[in-house]
Amino acid sequence: MMKRWVFIAIGVLAAVLVLAPIVVPFFRPWSEINCRNEEINIKTGQARYSRSLWFVRISEQIKDTPLSLALHDETVDVKGIPAWHRVNTFSPGPGAGHSPHYIFHAALWQANQMEMIASMRALTPEQKRDAARAILTAWQKSGSYGGAGEVLENLWKEGGSKSTAHMGGK
Repeated sequence: MMKRWVFIAIGVLAAVLVLAPIVVPFFRPWSEINCRNEEINIKTGQARYSRSLWFVRISEQIKDTPLSLALHDETVDVKGIPAWHRVNTFSPGPGAGHSPHYIFHAALWQANQMEMIASMRALTPEQKRDAARAILTAWQKSGSYGGAGEVLENLWKEGGSKSTAHMGGK
């Protein structure tokens, strides 16, 4: 009789361990019990992608973005602000196919916008580097992705023909 209860208890515990990361996001989206995070380094332009399961980070990958590639390992540090900031959080479950809005929510999109504009305007590597510096500077000074909107708009209008001072940078 006791042996049977032990097997039942082990079975229930195993079911909870396996099913909780699938079920909990239905009731509590974006919980660290099961989620993917995207972050931006606002001093280098690199992106960090991580996966959490049961509140433990099980994977992490740092990748270059068009900004970090344009900077060639240069760091832009104009304000005492932490380097890494959350951009997106995704988890399984209904209504969780989108991310909560973070202060750097559009940063990865803006990094790709810079590359698209650079390609369309045929910017030189130095012009791309200047644009990347201006974007990182704008993020740091404004404390959000909003500061880089003007930089990208000016880059599109001017096509890199003017200095970063004219693009909303330094």
